[in-house]
Formats: sequence, C-alpha cells, structure tokens
Amino acid sequence: MQLYEGHPELLGATWSWTVETATHALRLVFGGVFERFPKAQLILGHMGETLPYLLWRLDSRARLAGLPQGLSKLPSEYIKSNIVVTTTGVCADESLQCALAALGEDNVLFSVDYPFEESETASRWMEQAPLSDEVRAKVCYQNAERVLGL
Repeated sequence: MQLYEGHPELLGATWSWTVETATHALRLVFGGVFERFPKAQLILGHMGETLPYLLWRLDSRARLAGLPQGLSKLPSEYIKSNIVVTTTGVCADESLQCALAALGEDNVLFSVDYPFEESETASRWMEQAPLSDEVRAKVCYQNAERVLGL
C-alpha cells in the first residue's frame, strides 16, 4: 500500500496489523454484525488494537455522521458488549489501565505474543502490574474461562 511506501518499519507488527485489524473490527460493528448477533464475541489482541482509546471519538463521529441504518446503539456500546481484548504484545501498565477502564475488568484477558515478544517478559509484567488480586485473577484466567467456556 502506498500509505506505507518508503517506511517498511511501519509494516507488520509495528503498525499496519493494528490499523488493519482495528478497521476489520469496526467494519463488524458498523456493518451491524453485533446488532444481528448480539451474543457474538470477538477477541482482539494487542489491547484491542487502539479501540479502547478511541471509544469517545467513535461515538462522537457516529453521532455527527449518523449511525448506519439498523444500528440501535453507539459503537462503544457494541465494543464494550461484544469485544474482549488480550494483553498480547503490550506489556505496559498505562495500556492495561486504559483497557480496564474503557472496557471493564471482565473484558480483558492476559496473553503472550510469542514469537514476537518473549513470554517471560509478559508473565513478569503481569505479575507486577498494579492490579488487585481480584482483578489480576480475572485478567489472568477467569475471564478466559468464561469467554472461552473452559
């Protein structure tokens, strides 16, 4: 794509995967998939591919442009009820706190990003992340048990 021409460092895991994956997720939201299938769940890696940071803006722009026909809720409502995110490849307290605040402690799952990141780095970070024992248990295994039916 011309968007990345001359900047190969933006391809793949650095940036383009995030943009493309977030775009696909938003196409599901705006395309009415979660309206038609309200129990459907999507798991997004990398702390939600930036979507938790953009909830207010997505709603603001959707209000301005008008919701697509057939949608009864704002984009953030679909994201909060139908998308869970993993910590995959993002070992940062700030990102974790944002995801938890934006989506709720029931919608964040711990994950590693092998072979792109070392699993030990993710594990050490999660053990030391500023979370209560209750929230850490949800993120580390209870949410996955519920979402995946384990």
